[in-house]
Order: sequence, then structure tokens, then C-alpha cells
Amino acid sequence: MTVLSKKHLLKLILVLPAVTGTLFSLPQTVKCQTAKPPVARQAEKAVEQALQIQQKSQADQTRWEREKTELVLLYEQLVNQKEALETENADLTARQTAQEELNQTLLKQKEDAIRIQTELMPFLNRIYDRLESLVANDPPFLKDERANRLATLKTIMKDPEITISEKYRKVMEALFIEAEYGSTIEVYQEKVEVGTENILGNIFRLGRVSLFFLSLDQTTCAVFNVSLDRWQILDADHLPAIRSAVEIGGKRRPVELLPLPLGRLAPQGGAQ
Repeated sequence: MTVLSKKHLLKLILVLPAVTGTLFSLPQTVKCQTAKPPVARQAEKAVEQALQIQQKSQADQTRWEREKTELVLLYEQLVNQKEALETENADLTARQTAQEELNQTLLKQKEDAIRIQTELMPFLNRIYDRLESLVANDPPFLKDERANRLATLKTIMKDPEITISEKYRKVMEALFIEAEYGSTIEVYQEKVEVGTENILGNIFRLGRVSLFFLSLDQTTCAVFNVSLDRWQILDADHLPAIRSAVEIGGKRRPVELLPLPLGRLAPQGGAQ
């Protein structure tokens, strides 16, 4: 048996309470580890809240990025629409300006047309009256054709549905035809009153100057006397010249100088 010295005994006394306290305090330490203190719970809750906040922030950031992308796309779309609308607006403005200019032009043309119609119709009526007088006082060549042309022209002149431009065209057309008669020759067949007989023959028109008649048997010739307003029989001496004239007018003979009796021109207005 070992005898403890005073020094060792003193150490044992000092250590024993500490061991005893440790042994008795061990279950309490385990209990403390099982049941967390309020501070730990608060810290854990704070961590959980921080994680939730972080997760929410991440979700918000993702949503914001998506909304930002959508807004950027919407902005670009609106910018494109704005540019397209500006272009369309500029085009419509240009069209409107052009339409207004066209309206002004058409309005001026309408005013000019009314003014021209007011001034031109009396002029056309005077031309028509002169044509009527000319045909009435001319030698009676192509009587039916010229009379029908004047009748048609008179109907056109009185028709309010026909434009002034068409009336002008028709009057000028008739005027040019009548003017052309003065520089042309032609041969046509017609029955005329020579003396006391109506004889069918060839009529040679020399411009507007004279009309000559040659019977189909080429034995009778005549000239239209504008002063007497009738056909006048010519001597047989004129038969060769008139025969040649008829052949020239019918393009069966080359043109040559002929001794034709031209007679006198009737004064305008029917005066003798």
C-alpha cells in the first residue's frame, strides 16, 4: 500500500472536485447541444432570411433582365414604327402637296376652259356662217357631200354635250376640207341639166375656179356659169381640151397646160 505524501494528497484533493464537476456537468453539455439557445435560433433564422432575400433578389434580377430585354425590343420596335410613320407621313405630305398643286392646276384649267369657251364659241359660229356662205356661193360641186358635212357640223355646234375642243376640231376639219378644194382637181360622174335635158356625164372640177361637163359619149361639153347659176353649153371647139382635162383628172393622162374657158367668178354674198 502506497502512502500518499501530503503534497500528493493535496493535488488529489484539488483535482477531484474538478473531475467530479466535469462528470456531473457532462449531461448538461449534451442537453445544451440538443436544445439550441435563442441566439443560435436567431442567427439561423437570420441566415435563412438572408438566403430567402438573396433568392428573391436573384429572381427579381432575372425578371428585371427579362423585362429589360422585352422593353429594349419594344423600344426598338417603337423606334422602327416611328421611323416608318415619319416616312409615311412625309410621303403623305408630299402627296397632299402634289394633289393641292394638281387641284390648283385643274381649277385654273377649268377657269381657262370656261373663258376659252366663252370667247371661242362666237368665233366658231362665225367660221360656220362663212362656210355656209362659201358653199352656197360656190360652183355646185359635190353638193350632197358638202351639204351633209355642214348639216352634221351644225348639229355638233348646237349640242351642249359636245366639248368645245371637239367642236373646234370639227369646224377646223370642215374648213381645211373646203380650203383643200381650191388646190385640187377631180373627176366625178353626175347628172346635170344642160339646156333642157338632164344628161349624165363626167364633171371636171378645177379647184374652186370652174366646173366642166363632158357627156359620156364625149359629144357635149359645158361649163358652169356662176353668174347665171346654170350650166352653159360650150362650142365643140372646146371638146378636145375638156376631154384631156377629164383624162388628167382621172389620172389617165399626165398633167399638161390646157386652154380651158374659165369664165367669171361669182361675187361672195350671191351678188350678180
